[in-house]
Amino acid sequence: MTGDANNPSDAGRRRWRCYVAVGLAFVIFGFLFLRVTPHFWTQLALSVAVLCGVAFILERVPMWAALRATGGYGVVKAVSLGLASAAVLYAVFLLGNIAARIIFPFGDAEIAAVYGFGAATPRWAIALLLILVIGPGEEFFWRGYIQRRLSAEFGWPGMAGSVLAYGGVHVVTCNFMLIMAALVCGTFWAILYRRYGSLWINMISHAAWAAAIFVLLPVA
Repeated sequence: MTGDANNPSDAGRRRWRCYVAVGLAFVIFGFLFLRVTPHFWTQLALSVAVLCGVAFILERVPMWAALRATGGYGVVKAVSLGLASAAVLYAVFLLGNIAARIIFPFGDAEIAAVYGFGAATPRWAIALLLILVIGPGEEFFWRGYIQRRLSAEFGWPGMAGSVLAYGGVHVVTCNFMLIMAALVCGTFWAILYRRYGSLWINMISHAAWAAAIFVLLPVA
């Protein structure tokens, strides 16, 4: 932050690199969703890993700092907050799922379509990918890099922009339920990260929620 403020040209480069990273995310997710294969979950994990690598290359020192930041919370409290927030978000989706099926006549079909992604992949493999790669990796990229950078530049509007970008990469699916789910999740985790300042809390929250919603306790 201080270096950026003292060197406008450096701040500009960091900002444009962030925009390029967001653009790359749109391209990668576009290819992923436009051609969904039986290996969707493996491909998603690889895509997230690539984006994490890009974030690390573009801002190595700040990304290490973001990983080391605990927000002042110890391991036990971080795990507790992560799991508790995942439970809250799961409850929101449980109620939202019921409401969506009543309000939107296409809700059933679109939710089923999401659960059909990579259906040939064993459930245990999906769970491992969600917990070890996809959940933590998405938080590293979207909150640890995109939200942190845009918030540093623009404050609350920057955070809102990161949420819109997170939801926006799902627009190519033309699946209203998936897009809305991404926006709800993006908003929830953006606020969580801003409130606690710990990527680890966000990673645990995302991983636990994803494993529950897609494998352990699906709402379809």
